[in-house]
Amino acid sequence: MAENKPQLIVVDDSISMVDGLVKILQVSGYNADPAYNGQDALRKISAKEYDLILCDIEMPGLTGLDLLKHVRQDYDEIPFVLMTGFLEQEYFIRAIQLGASDFIRKPIDTEHLLNTIQLQLNKKTEDSDVQKAITKFDMVEFNSVIDPAMFDEVDFSKTFTMFFRYNLNLHSSLINELLLCIEEILYNSLIHGTLKLNMKERTLNHAQYKDVIKAKLQDPEIAKKRINIMMKVDLQNKLLTFTVEDQGDGFDYDFWLKKINTSQSIQLDEYGRGISIIYHLCDKLTFDKGGRRISIEKKFEHAVPLLKASN
Repeated sequence: MAENKPQLIVVDDSISMVDGLVKILQVSGYNADPAYNGQDALRKISAKEYDLILCDIEMPGLTGLDLLKHVRQDYDEIPFVLMTGFLEQEYFIRAIQLGASDFIRKPIDTEHLLNTIQLQLNKKTEDSDVQKAITKFDMVEFNSVIDPAMFDEVDFSKTFTMFFRYNLNLHSSLINELLLCIEEILYNSLIHGTLKLNMKERTLNHAQYKDVIKAKLQDPEIAKKRINIMMKVDLQNKLLTFTVEDQGDGFDYDFWLKKINTSQSIQLDEYGRGISIIYHLCDKLTFDKGGRRISIEKKFEHAVPLLKASN
C-alpha cells in the first residue's frame, strides 16, 4: 500500500496565489486542497482531517487570525502556518497567542515554503502517554538530563501543557507563548547543538529525517552528549524560568541579538527565527557558556494555582 500523503489546505483570497501554491505542493508530494476565503476553509476543515493549514493573514471577511481562532477552538495540534508580507510585533504576538505555528514571508520563496512545511510535519509525533505532572507545590525546581536518543520518547508539548494548565491554571494564550519558546529552545538544542543538522537534513521527509538522526546517533561523540533541562516555578513572584544547556559548540548569539534589536519587524528567515520569537515573547532572554546555555523568564501574574502543598 502506498504511503499516505500529508493532507494540506491552502487559504487565500487570491485565486491565482492559491492555485499556484496548490500545484507546487502537489508536485512536491502533498495532497493540497484550495480555499479561496476563510468561510470556505472552515467548511472544508470541518469536513476533512488536515495535517497542516497554510493561510494568508490579510483576507476580507474572515481574516487569517479569525480563521486561526476558530480552528484552535476545535483543533489544538494541527500546524497553522500564516503567510504575510510584513509582520508587526503586536500582530505577531496576537498570532502566537491564538496558536500560530509558523510564518512565511510574501512573496513566497518555494524552497523556504517547502522547508517550513516539512519542519512542521516533522514536529508532529505519535500520541503517547502524558507524563504524570506534579500535583502539589509552592515552589518547583525541575532538572532533567536527556539522552538525545530518547528525545522522541518524551512528548514535551503535552507534558508541559498539562503541567501549565492543570497545576498553574495558566490561560491558553500564555501556554501557547510558553510552549512555542520551549519547543524552539529544545528543538535547537537537539538539531543544532547536539546533532549539528544542516538545513538540507532538517527538511527531508519524515522517514529520511529519522534515518539521518539515527545515523548521527551512531557516532560515539554525538551519542555521549546530553541535554540538560531545568525549570523553576516561583509561585510567590509568579515567575517561570526555563533553561536548556547542550554540549555543542555554541554560536554567536550577540550577532543575532543585535540584529533583532535593530530590526523593525519579527525575524522570519530560517536562520535566527527561533531567537527572534523567543526574544519577543519572553520577559527576559539570557545566554551563557558561549551560547550552549539559554534561559528564558516569563511572568504569569494571572495564574491561580489549583493545588498547593500544605505548609
